[in-house]
Amino acid sequence: MLAYALSFIDRMILSLLVEPIKLDLQISDLKISLLQGFSFALFYAVAGIPIGRLVDVRRRTTIVVVGIAAWSLMTVACGLVRQYWQLFLARTGVGVGEAALGPAAYSMLGDLFPPDRRGLAFGLFSAGTSIGAGLALIIGGYAIHVIAMAGSVTLPVVGILQPWQLTFIYVGAPGLLVAALVAAIPEPVRRGIASGSAARDLPVPVPEVIAHFRRYASVIGLHHVANSLSAMAAYGIMSWAPAMLMRVHGWAPQEVGLMIGGCILAGGTSGVILGGWFGDHLLRRGQVAGRFNAAAISMMIGAAGAVSYPFQESALAIAMCLVLAMLGAFMVIGNAAAALLDFTPDRLRGQAAAIFFLFTSLLGIGVGPTLVALFTDYIFGYPEAVRYSLAIVPPLAFLLAAVCFLAVRAPYQRLRPTALPG
Repeated sequence: MLAYALSFIDRMILSLLVEPIKLDLQISDLKISLLQGFSFALFYAVAGIPIGRLVDVRRRTTIVVVGIAAWSLMTVACGLVRQYWQLFLARTGVGVGEAALGPAAYSMLGDLFPPDRRGLAFGLFSAGTSIGAGLALIIGGYAIHVIAMAGSVTLPVVGILQPWQLTFIYVGAPGLLVAALVAAIPEPVRRGIASGSAARDLPVPVPEVIAHFRRYASVIGLHHVANSLSAMAAYGIMSWAPAMLMRVHGWAPQEVGLMIGGCILAGGTSGVILGGWFGDHLLRRGQVAGRFNAAAISMMIGAAGAVSYPFQESALAIAMCLVLAMLGAFMVIGNAAAALLDFTPDRLRGQAAAIFFLFTSLLGIGVGPTLVALFTDYIFGYPEAVRYSLAIVPPLAFLLAAVCFLAVRAPYQRLRPTALPG
């Protein structure tokens, strides 16, 4: 959870640095959106699947340690760039975090918990997303204020560093300590694979992987599209809500960080744990597709909050609606992860998780922030209109996700009894 939180701190700090980066590098909202989302998705497209195959046969804690060290160093590199393309490449490197951490953690948690307890387990692990995003905005907003007050710094060899560059360096460096802590986590015993079996050291042959995905194509397709739409909505909000409050209401970065970070901490952390527990509860009560029922409800809650907060004027009203949006957005995470393992064999968990994150990255993280920016730049045509873009794109994505979660229940109930691992 600590590692997951760190990955989101490194990722989300950019949302508070939009204006100084735009000014310094002379770039548009569209180019900023590519830094926020697509740069992560690009790395997934290249390396996510190979990492997933390694997760299924190699020591997973080592993979996580290497991933944390890599994304931390690349975050520091974001503070040393001079041009847009350099920042884009550095942000792509930061994407190694989830490409390594997500599949490894999913595989490990699947071995540590039985099916009817995985929702809450994944909820607790995924609380790192809301904790990290919230702290990135709360602490980051204050840190940016302090660093900006101190002004630029001149270092040997490196030269002059602006406050936004220093922020990346200060945020990325502590990750090396977290990598050392994660190295102490014991490797869980893999379920369903006999000790000493040759299968422990060989990945599942590609034809078997393809056969599995063909067999569960309807469930996997709807599951992945629904979660991608949910991610599109959540990342659209988290990436552009800070800029909206600065542009429309004239708030300072530390005020924005406290507001949005607090809403993500309150709504997101409670939502991700509550959602996982709720899905487990429905499953134990005999609802075979209970996780998807819980997910659909969470999407409707998210849509209600997302369509409301951009039009509120008072800080209290904005906070209440934003907490509702974050509650719904994060409630789905534990259920989605637990449901994925319900129809995934033990030896395919790393690859299945990598493909899942590939979908949510390309369609969710990659498209969400960019779609909001496209509406602002090309449909409305002025920066303050980001409030209208936020009132259109995320709520529609939430509602479409709810439709997909409801639609996946029938094929899931047909296939699940033969798919439960162990």
